[in-house]
Amino acid sequence: MLIRQASAADNLKLLDFQAQRAMQGGLPMRFDRGPDYFALHRCHATDHRTWIAQSEVGELKGIASLVVRDGYLNGGIEPVAYLGDLRLVPDRRLSKSWMAEVKVRLEALAQETGAQHAYCCVIRGNRLAAHSLLGGRRANPLMLSHWRGYSNVSVYAQRGWSRAPRTLENVRIVRAQPAHADALRAFLDSESAGQPFGCVFSEAQFSRRLDTWPDFGIESFLLALDARNNVLGCVAPWDAGRIKRVVLEKLPLSHQALRLAFNACAPVLGRPAIAAPGEALQDIYLTHLQVRQRDPHIFAALLDAAWVRVRGQYALMQMCLYDNDPLWAAMNRYRSVTLPMDLYTAPCVGSAPALAPMEAARIPGFEIYLV
Repeated sequence: MLIRQASAADNLKLLDFQAQRAMQGGLPMRFDRGPDYFALHRCHATDHRTWIAQSEVGELKGIASLVVRDGYLNGGIEPVAYLGDLRLVPDRRLSKSWMAEVKVRLEALAQETGAQHAYCCVIRGNRLAAHSLLGGRRANPLMLSHWRGYSNVSVYAQRGWSRAPRTLENVRIVRAQPAHADALRAFLDSESAGQPFGCVFSEAQFSRRLDTWPDFGIESFLLALDARNNVLGCVAPWDAGRIKRVVLEKLPLSHQALRLAFNACAPVLGRPAIAAPGEALQDIYLTHLQVRQRDPHIFAALLDAAWVRVRGQYALMQMCLYDNDPLWAAMNRYRSVTLPMDLYTAPCVGSAPALAPMEAARIPGFEIYLV
């Protein structure tokens, strides 16, 4: 078995490999990353690398990606790594050597970039992935530590008949304009600084996102402003469909019944239909979701404004909410389906934990739409 770093020449092989191997769990799913597997990594950071395991005849057997960026960690700024796209054909011998190789690559990454800690996410119901990463005879080969549970929340409808967005006294929701850019960037960076592994929103990093993310810009943001135009919260609905699409391979009977019932009413409600299994979801992500002090009232106003903007074009509005997150209180006006997930941290070298207990209890600096 040959293990090597992937290049642009491997693009089609990588896309085909992902297409054939769905992530298991209550909602078996896969990501369609065509036409360019590496495009999503470039949105995440400029420093990214993908490793592949292949047979003697060139058949892909496994992939793993590492993306490095600056992040806030333990009161400072340091390089951090995201471990993603960890896929492997079922093979006990290969699994053992592959996990050992991933550990070697994490150690090499630390030497090359200075990154001491990595993080990753796993579908909570994916027993195969949990067994490979945490259980079996090679218990926890990457020395993963559970960080925080969260849910991938897919909003598909509003409860009741009232469609008027919620309003708050002395708070208004506006669409961002170029004049808001500096205040918005400063707000994002300030909130992110209090979140372990949070992205460092420097002027260069923020500009890079606005300039290079497809179908994204300053006008994508919705802002919650107080009477003095201070930013209290923000969210940016983003259609990542040009570089990443979610495909559900199979639906439980309850979800399939829900999809059929919703689709029967969708034309009357002016809503797009929810895609069938095997088709790409017509969804949009709520990115850069930050609310001062995790105030659910401000989030509720932003959520309503986002819903009004996207409901006629997208069947699902996707977001990340953490276990015991105060923002859950704002969801009472919406119907949604949740997929439980878990975040883990891993040391690139040694065995020191990434987070002290008080740090681990904070809201994570995690961007689900870049997974």
